Amino acid sequence: MRVGFVGAGLMGAPMVERLLAAGHEVVVSSRSPGRLPSGWSVVDTPEAAAEQAEVICTILPDAAEVRSVVRSLLTTAQPGSVLLEMTTHSPQVARELAAEARRHGVAYLDSPAGGGIAAVRAGALAFWVGGSEAAVERARPVLTAIGDPEKLRHCGPVGAGLTVKLLNNYLVAVTAVASGEVLAMAREAGVDPRLAIEAITSGGGGANAQLAGLYPNRVLVGDFEAGFKLGYMVKDLGHAFDLADRLAVPSPVGRAAGDRMGEALAAYGPEVDFGSVSHLNGW
Repeated sequence: MRVGFVGAGLMGAPMVERLLAAGHEVVVSSRSPGRLPSGWSVVDTPEAAAEQAEVICTILPDAAEVRSVVRSLLTTAQPGSVLLEMTTHSPQVARELAAEARRHGVAYLDSPAGGGIAAVRAGALAFWVGGSEAAVERARPVLTAIGDPEKLRHCGPVGAGLTVKLLNNYLVAVTAVASGEVLAMAREAGVDPRLAIEAITSGGGGANAQLAGLYPNRVLVGDFEAGFKLGYMVKDLGHAFDLADRLAVPSPVGRAAGDRMGEALAAYGPEVDFGSVSHLNGW
C-alpha cells in the first residue's frame, strides 16, 4: 500500500522499517529528517506525506501535536484514505478529529500501540483500535505489518482504542509502583527479591507483568534505558485521570501511583524509563 507516515521518532522509525520490510511504499515526514536512513523517501511536511497515501500513519507526542498535524494533513489527504492515528492522548480529541476527517472523506482510526520499542522491533506490538469495521479492514495490512496480527483488537467506535490504552497504562503504573514496594519489603526482610518474584509469579494471585518482566529483566540488573519514557507515562496518566473524571469514576489508587510517578519525574526527569520510579524504593 501507499503509506504516509508522520512522526518517525523513537517508536515511529522502527514502525517504518517494518512497513518497508513488508513491501509497503512509505513516504515519511519527521521533525528530525537528518536522523533518518538515506534510502527512505522523506518529505518536508505532513501534507506532502499524506497527499498520495492510501493509509496515513501518525505517532506524535500528545494531543496538541495531533490536532495540529491531523488538521494540516487533512488538507491534502485523498477522500477514501484511512488515517491511522497511533498517539496516546485524549479519546475526546480523537472523536473531535474523526468528525473533521469525515468531512474530508477520510476514515479516522485511533490506534494506540502497546508493548514499547522492543515489541515493535520483534513484530510483537499490540494495537487497540477505535473506528469503523470497514476502516479497520482497509488498514489491516498496515497494522499487521507493524504489529502482531494476534494482538490486534477492534475495541469499538472512535475513542475506544485510546480508552483501552489509557486503562492499560493506568494498570502498568499501579503494578509497577506496587511491585517496587513489595520487593523493597522483601529485601529489607532478608528475602531474596528474585526468589520473591519467582514464588509470586509462578503461583501467586499477585502475579503481574511488571513484577514478572520489568523488575527481573530491567530494574534488578540496573537497566534504565528508556523503553517507555517516564514523561510519557506521566502524560498518559493525566489523560487517564481526565477520563475517570469525565466518567465520574473514583480513581484513588491510580492517582497514588501517579503521585509516585510524578515524584520520580521531578527527581530524574522525563527522558528516563518509567521503571526509574523504582529508585524511590532504593533500586
